[in-house]
Amino acid sequence: MFSSDVVEGSVHARTGGDADYSRQYTRDFVQRWDQLIDWNKRAEGEGSFFVDLLQKAGAKRVIDVSTGSGFHAVQLRKAGFYVVACDGSSTMVEQADANFKKHGVSIPVRQCDWLDLDSRVLGTFDAVVCLGSSLCHVFDEQTRHQVLKRFHSLLKPGGLLIVDQRNFQAIRAGKFKSTGQYYYCGTSAKVGVGEVTDEVCEFIYTFTDQATFRLRVYPILPTQLRTEIELAGFDRHRSYGDFKPIYNVLSSDFIIHTAIAG
Repeated sequence: MFSSDVVEGSVHARTGGDADYSRQYTRDFVQRWDQLIDWNKRAEGEGSFFVDLLQKAGAKRVIDVSTGSGFHAVQLRKAGFYVVACDGSSTMVEQADANFKKHGVSIPVRQCDWLDLDSRVLGTFDAVVCLGSSLCHVFDEQTRHQVLKRFHSLLKPGGLLIVDQRNFQAIRAGKFKSTGQYYYCGTSAKVGVGEVTDEVCEFIYTFTDQATFRLRVYPILPTQLRTEIELAGFDRHRSYGDFKPIYNVLSSDFIIHTAIAG
C-alpha cells in the first residue's frame, strides 16, 4: 500500500483522441474547480446517494479512481469508508491532497494512469468509484475496455462499480443543460458547450472574470457505456438519471451506472 502522501505515478494517461487529457487541467483551471463545484451545495444536491449505494453493497474499502479535487473521497471517508484516491492529473492530485488536509481526513492519494492501477500493489476493494464523467476522457473503445477490465481487477468478487457520465444522448440531441442543482453548483462560472459531434464534445467554462477553459471529451451514449461495462465482466447493471432510478433520458444532466463484478 502506498503512503498517505502524494505519490507520483505516470504522467500521461493513455486515453486516445487527446494526446494528454491532463494538460487540459491547467493549474489556473484546477484552482477554480472548487468554485465551480461549490462543495456545500454539491453535498446538499447529492444527499446520501453514493453512501447509500456503497452501504447497501456492504462496501468498506473504496478506491476513487478519478478523485479530481477530492470532493467524493472526503464525503466517503467522513461516512466511515476506507478510501484510496488517485487521478491522472498532477494538478488535481495536488488540489485533492490540499483539500484532504483542509478537511482533516487521511486519504492515500497518487497520480496514476488507470492502466497502471495494480491490485498486487494496492490490494483489492469492495467498490471502484469513477465519477465526474471521467471515463469520457478515453476516446478509444479498446482502451476503455482495458480500463474497465482494470477496474474489474481491483474489485473483490461481487464488488461494486460506480461510473457516471454526462448525458451525451441529450447533448448530442441538442438538449444540453446545466441546472446547477447537482453537479456544478457554484455561481462564479457558466458551463456551456462548443463543438458537439458523434466523436467529440467540448465543454466551455466561463468564470465571472471572463477566464475561459475548455475540456474535450468523447460523447459516449449511455447505452454504449452500459454495453462496454457488461463486456468487461460486470453484470446486474442499473442506471440512474440525476440520482433517480426512473428518469427521462433527455432531461437528466448526468447518468450514473452501477454494476457488479462477476
